[in-house]
Order: sequence, then C-alpha cells, then structure tokens
Amino acid sequence: MKPFSLAYQHACAHGVIAAVHLPQEPGPVPEAIMARLHPGEANFASELRGHRLNSFVGGRLALRLATQQLGLQPTAVLPDERGCPTLPPNLRGSISHKRELAVALVSRNHGWSIGIDLEEYGPERPAIAAKVLTAQEYETVQALPASSQWMSTLLRFSIKEAIYKALDPWVRRYVGFHEAEVEPGTDGDVRVRLNLTEGEGPFQVHANYHWLHGRVVSTVQIEPST
Repeated sequence: MKPFSLAYQHACAHGVIAAVHLPQEPGPVPEAIMARLHPGEANFASELRGHRLNSFVGGRLALRLATQQLGLQPTAVLPDERGCPTLPPNLRGSISHKRELAVALVSRNHGWSIGIDLEEYGPERPAIAAKVLTAQEYETVQALPASSQWMSTLLRFSIKEAIYKALDPWVRRYVGFHEAEVEPGTDGDVRVRLNLTEGEGPFQVHANYHWLHGRVVSTVQIEPST
C-alpha cells in the first residue's frame, strides 16, 4: 500500500468518505505529495514533524479527494483554535486518523454539521469502558458475553467521538463522554440521546457506523431542532 495513496472512497448517509494510506514510519513527505495540497496547507505542514505531519497531510488529501467527488475544490483547510478543520462556507467536513489510515467526511452545507471517527479493533482496552460509557451503557455492555464486550465498548466510543466533532460547531466546548448515550443497532443505525450539561440544543442527531477491515468508521450529522 503506497503511502498517501487512495485506500477507498464512497458515499454514505452523511456525505462522501475518502480514506488515504499513511506511512508506517514518520519521515519527510515527498515534494510530489506536498504539491497535491493547497499552498496554504503545504506551508502549514512544513512546520510539522513525525506522525503529526503524516496525519495532517493524509487527512487533507483525504478531504480533497472527498470534496472532488462533489465537484468542488476547497481552499486551504487549516485547523481553527480548537483544532477543527475550517472549510469554506459551502462545505462541511470532518477528519479522523489512526496509525495507517486517514479518513475524511465531506458534504455540502445544508445547515447541519458532520463528524467522522475511525477506530481500530485492537489492542483491546477494556478499562476505558468505565470512562466512556454511561451507567446504562455500561450495564448493557456488561450483560453481553465477555467476547463481545470490547467491540461493543469500542463502537460506542467511536460513535461518541464522531458526535462530539459534529457538536463542536454548535457548542464550541469540550463535551464529556457521559453527555451522550448511544444505542447501536445491528444494521448500522444508531439511536442517540444527548444530555448536554450546559443545556445547549435541542439537536437532531443522525448517526451511522460500519465495520471495515479491522476498523470501525462512525459518521454523524447534527442540526438544531426546529
């Protein structure tokens, strides 16, 4: 798998997803790859090193590939003060990455926000359950066979990460894991209940997930309720 090459792209319920392979080891990014970025992005990337450089470049390349599927071309997509990608007003977008893959979700701006999260199956970290699950979620997971508990926890973690990214444009603050409760269905759909501690909203939340080659990808769309 060639570094920074396209891994896959497809349309989903919340926009277009594109994924790009990341290098296995940190190192300089070839000039030919940097040239595929907007000049403003390349200038920003020139100050980064190691895995931060690879994830930034891979994420922006994925975002550009997804945007091109909409027939558009974004200007420089740089992080804001909270680290979120800033897209032009006609677009919404979100980025996630792990060791070997960067993914981006892009849609046209129709008044909602979107979020994406990518998580790898392993290594298993069952201790995070007490931190990321509400009391009801924890009870539900603990009632499952031991062999299923980690994947159920990981799925809820991923969905919540995507929710928090999609919420950020509306609340502009850190949102704790217990401020959302999710019930994943077997068909990829998710029921979401928000309990925001500062009373923002109400919001309509639409969430989905799918399993992909040792990873789970979650996408979310959020808009204010009318």
